Amino acid sequence: MHKILVIGAVNTTKHILNQLVKHGFNIVGVLGHEPAMIERVSGWTDLKTQAENLSIAYKGFVRINEIENIIWAKEKAPDIIFAVGFSQLISEEWLQMPSLGCIGFHPTYLPKGRGRAPLAWITLEQSIGSATFFLMGKGADDGPVFVQETFLVEKEDDATSVEQKIEKAIIKSLDKWLPELKKGVWEPIIQDEEEASWYGKRSLEDGNINWNNSANYIDRLIKASTHPHPGAYTYFKDAKVIIWKSEVETKIPIKGVVGRILLTDDKRGLLVQCGTGLVWLKNIEKTENLKINVGDKLGYNIEDEIFKIKSILKSLQNE
Repeated sequence: MHKILVIGAVNTTKHILNQLVKHGFNIVGVLGHEPAMIERVSGWTDLKTQAENLSIAYKGFVRINEIENIIWAKEKAPDIIFAVGFSQLISEEWLQMPSLGCIGFHPTYLPKGRGRAPLAWITLEQSIGSATFFLMGKGADDGPVFVQETFLVEKEDDATSVEQKIEKAIIKSLDKWLPELKKGVWEPIIQDEEEASWYGKRSLEDGNINWNNSANYIDRLIKASTHPHPGAYTYFKDAKVIIWKSEVETKIPIKGVVGRILLTDDKRGLLVQCGTGLVWLKNIEKTENLKINVGDKLGYNIEDEIFKIKSILKSLQNE
């Protein structure tokens, strides 16, 4: 039977480990990413406890390509490595280590959507997602595909619900593919490069809301930035305001200045005028105890802020 080594850090890794156990594979070790700042890793999970509960050898790591990790893994003599759910590139030594190969995972319908932050991007674009397992190589997400289980990102979906869809698709795809792998079937299909597309990196600041954008775009941005991500945000009276949920308003015949609060509702939240259209803001988290009322404006007017700063600097120079 194939000897399996698992490397990872997040809920995706946890589900893969559970499925490998369910289908009776010989898991010889788990390498779990243990970052200094766990809160900055979206969806991080404790693989150490999971491995110990399953009586599987475990080693934590900060940087996967350090020699001590490679030596530990080589001693396990894996036939297959599942490397899923951590943002570090593995070295050529890892790719050459298993007798069969390294298997990666990506939640897009490869070859479309290769690259960074796929959960945020497919939520933002409301596109097709997929639990895709592929043979890793030197490129990013470009190896031959073993199995794909697709799903639709619906209008009401946010990053939280899409992550749940990904997890369900992982279970379905592995239930379909692992029995074949256990029989020794190893027939990945080469990706069509003419259909390939890529996503770039997304960071915390990419959740900043520009109220001049359309209500539809702002709604998608908030949905893409919610848990397990850090949240979309704006500013109010020099305090940061994080918005976790939103909804586009299409029926109320009201119009106002971009960025201003037009209505408040105990259930629906704050209604804000966008560049085009209206959006309700819900589940609002403020860094300071400030009340936001009808007529208040969110965000900064950049020219006004620059003028204030220059006025302060001028007054300091004149002292």
